[in-house]
Amino acid sequence: MRFKNFLTEQTEEDKLKHLEHVEDHVLHAGKEGFGHAFHTINDVHNHLQGKGQGQTATTIKYDGSPSVVFGKHPENGKFFVASKSAFNKNPKINHTHEDIEANHGHAPGLVTKLKAALDHAHKIEPDGVYQADIMHGPGDVKKKGNRVEFTPQLITYHAPHDSEHGKAAAKAQLGLAVHTKYEGKTFDSMKAVHGAIDHNNFKKHPDVHMMSANHDMSTHRYSMEDRAQVDHHLQQAVAHFKNTPDEHHDTVLKHANAKKTYINHTIRTGEQYSHEGFVNHVSGKLMKKVDGVKTEAAKARHQKTHDDTVGHINKNKEHFEGPMHMHRHLQAAKDIITKTMSQKSQWGHEVEGQKVKPEGFVAIRNGRPSKFVDRAEFSAANLDHTPIGQNNANVGFSMKLT
Repeated sequence: MRFKNFLTEQTEEDKLKHLEHVEDHVLHAGKEGFGHAFHTINDVHNHLQGKGQGQTATTIKYDGSPSVVFGKHPENGKFFVASKSAFNKNPKINHTHEDIEANHGHAPGLVTKLKAALDHAHKIEPDGVYQADIMHGPGDVKKKGNRVEFTPQLITYHAPHDSEHGKAAAKAQLGLAVHTKYEGKTFDSMKAVHGAIDHNNFKKHPDVHMMSANHDMSTHRYSMEDRAQVDHHLQQAVAHFKNTPDEHHDTVLKHANAKKTYINHTIRTGEQYSHEGFVNHVSGKLMKKVDGVKTEAAKARHQKTHDDTVGHINKNKEHFEGPMHMHRHLQAAKDIITKTMSQKSQWGHEVEGQKVKPEGFVAIRNGRPSKFVDRAEFSAANLDHTPIGQNNANVGFSMKLT
């Protein structure tokens, strides 16, 4: 598919702080967001068909925790580790155990993982600054029968004890999934370089188990039926885009965060998306603010915000229809692609003993990453910690597709 009548896409995200679901760009960036989401999905779709990756690279998304920034400090050359706070206005950079205690002593679990990273990540001799998910630290890898396993967050990863990864995980003091490199002479000027990481830039060391985020797209069976379904959903998304006036996108942008929290609500509860449900969701959230204050003046102020917001949503009900249909068709196309890419993995994946797919993937187009995750499975489980397969068989943002 080719569709070029989009505004110029936003490019480059300097620091990796948050990953959006690819379809959510429609909510947060309007017409430009749709263009970015469409082209990202279409590039991955073409890549799976052997047509090249276009402007989009695809990597594995690991369910690790915490995220760690590490490497040689660009200004003093000393090895450091940091959490995502490395990118705060007042960054917390750690060169010693004492630094970690001082900066993060309120979070003992984080302290333990950062100390492990400080003690061991330097052994792979990083040539710059990188960001990774910590997959396991000291004592996290368990041997069960003929396999080794670890559970950094929701997903338990396992591999045969005599496999390359099984042996490496069992010996290591630290497991890392490196996904982003940063370039720049100062912390403030550093920019993320997303995409495939060249593991030849790291020295091999038995204390550090490196889990590659690079993904081989040539190994998957992409059925003709799935290809046709993805084409259909992308075509329908474009049709809705062409029929949606600019002011409709502008209306959705004003309520983007509320839309996202409502979609997450439908994922958690399994209820069908509806305009009435959205209004009730927004009204309930805003009425809590009314009820949460004591003075009449404050109540009146919050009540006015409630009335104005709900009134604006109801007045412009039809403005939400086109963008939400775009969102749903893009999500449907993404889900099929994610299912295809989940066919093969070096790891087994379980949640509370139940077999699941890998968490997902990250597609990076023009330096801007988006996640391809099955919201009906992993997002639901992450939102309410419901065991996968229990009470969420039909969970997921759903609405009637037209």
